[in-house]
Amino acid sequence: MRGLFTRYRGYSLLACALLLILLTALLQRLPAWRLDLTEEKLYSLGEGSRQLLQGLEEPVTLSLYFSSSLAGDLPQVQDYARRIEDLLREYRAINPRYLQLQVVDPEPFSEAEDRVTAAGLQGAPITLGGDSLYLGLIARAGDRQEVLRFFNPDRERFLEYDITQTLYRLTQSRPPRVAVLSPLPLFGGYDVRRRSKTGPWAVIQQLQQIAEVQELVLPLATLAPADADVLLLVHPQELDERSRYAVEQFVLGGGRTMIFVDPQAEIDSRTPGQVSASDLPQLLRAWGVDYSPQEVILDRARGLRLATSQRGPSLPHPGIAGLTGEDLNADAVLTAELDTVNIAASGRLLPISDRGLQFEALLSSSADSRMMSAEAYAAVRDHGRLLLNFEPDSERKVVLARVSGHVRSIFDVPPPLATPTVVVDDDDEPSAATPDAGPTALPTHLAEGDIQVLVFADVDLLSDRMWVQVSNFIGESTLIPWASNGDLITNSVESLAGSGALIGLRSRGRYARPFYRLDKLRAQAAAAFKQQEQTLQLQLQELEQRIASVSPRGDEDLQLMLTDAQRAEIRDFEVQRLQTRRELRQVQRQLNESIEQVQWRLQLVNLLLVPLLLMLTMTAMLVYRRRRAGL
Repeated sequence: MRGLFTRYRGYSLLACALLLILLTALLQRLPAWRLDLTEEKLYSLGEGSRQLLQGLEEPVTLSLYFSSSLAGDLPQVQDYARRIEDLLREYRAINPRYLQLQVVDPEPFSEAEDRVTAAGLQGAPITLGGDSLYLGLIARAGDRQEVLRFFNPDRERFLEYDITQTLYRLTQSRPPRVAVLSPLPLFGGYDVRRRSKTGPWAVIQQLQQIAEVQELVLPLATLAPADADVLLLVHPQELDERSRYAVEQFVLGGGRTMIFVDPQAEIDSRTPGQVSASDLPQLLRAWGVDYSPQEVILDRARGLRLATSQRGPSLPHPGIAGLTGEDLNADAVLTAELDTVNIAASGRLLPISDRGLQFEALLSSSADSRMMSAEAYAAVRDHGRLLLNFEPDSERKVVLARVSGHVRSIFDVPPPLATPTVVVDDDDEPSAATPDAGPTALPTHLAEGDIQVLVFADVDLLSDRMWVQVSNFIGESTLIPWASNGDLITNSVESLAGSGALIGLRSRGRYARPFYRLDKLRAQAAAAFKQQEQTLQLQLQELEQRIASVSPRGDEDLQLMLTDAQRAEIRDFEVQRLQTRRELRQVQRQLNESIEQVQWRLQLVNLLLVPLLLMLTMTAMLVYRRRRAGL
């Protein structure tokens, strides 16, 4: 039998080769198989992006402009551009019928460079001659186009969100519509102190640049998602039953809503010590949010420094806080890139666990905070007193949360419409002043639905004094932000006004995968030598001070007056200083050698472990086969 196998072994190898060729040709004709083996699914699109792509109804062309000819000496940029291209190919793979992809190198002084410049792409200068590197995207559908001016590497975690948002804007025929319902003069009013009219708040002016903004008037008979994409309900103090019902039905019908409540809205406090609170107790609890209008957050660590009363020193005001860094949800598109969000006398939001809804904290206080009665807070004149006997409870308090899920209506039947108010005109003829009733035909009562709501436990963050300086230049208002409050509201409206695809998208994982084990070992090695290094540094400083004290410099006569004992002491100090410096260098050398040894061991394991395992496996298989063959 063995002789027969040996005789036809050449034919067997030829048959295996032909079979391999046939299988390769067959696999090439089969549909492409895509497998994402990365831990955080970096090359897999979210469900929201898939829905948007599958819903395309006209051809869309994505043109990625990357100056590859200028990026030869920039390997990190090349890798980043390659990852963007790979992700765009994932987009095309979802709907190759309606989505086309082209990659263009806009070389200097070419027609392609003229096109990207006219489209508004932003170039980064990289040479002294003025050549610019482009890395942007132009999406076209018919005669419409949307531009992603530059792929900022700092936003790499939001690549999918930025691309999907660009596609969404391209497929929309109108800007988003925002409805605002509030007793505050957000659209302008009358300043009693200055005896003059006031213009819209800066946040309204900023929203008017990206959306159609409409002011609603109470009482509100009805509001349908067809009337507005996003509803801003700000400081709801005296919301009648019918208006609450209209808001709830808007939310249950799929309308996106931003609710601003506050235990102490200082922007609405007309007299010192007055408490101006707002709440939606029934709706918020039905939507899984626990909020108390009787307590405010005091945050000592984030308090803005303000002068105390009677020309006192500047002290942190725990009631007026600037939330930043880890206070912002780094994984949420709304807050990931914000710098500082200023709040004043805000409330706390807590999830109600038995509602079964998703409660995502987006903005929180620091752990160096506590709660205080809103009435007691309003009565304080000197904020320095708020710092006395300050005892934090070591818990972060949620100020902004996103709530989503399925809920039931709190109304069994629609409440009756508000009765028209009879007013008397100048001609003494009575007339009926009807409320803002919206459409004549009332919509069908919704008993349940899915909701998407952003709940803010602070109203003051909308006021100009908390985030922006408004200046008048040649008759036009100029907004100069000094905090990120306005960006937070704009991000929220853009996210909510988009489809469910945009709302559901979150940040992607990081493409850069550092050696966590190596970093940990480096930190351990550094900690092991840090204390010894600090001790030697202190000894060195002390010796240098003692040498300077006994050794007069710059005066030869004084040098000659030194006794032999003093000269000996100086020599001893010099020897000790040299010895200490040698020991310090030795410690630093040991630290570097320790880190290099750790790195060398890890590299050795990474380079040799897999080949060694393969060799052991092959050796074991060879031994097994030889034993089975009786050799």
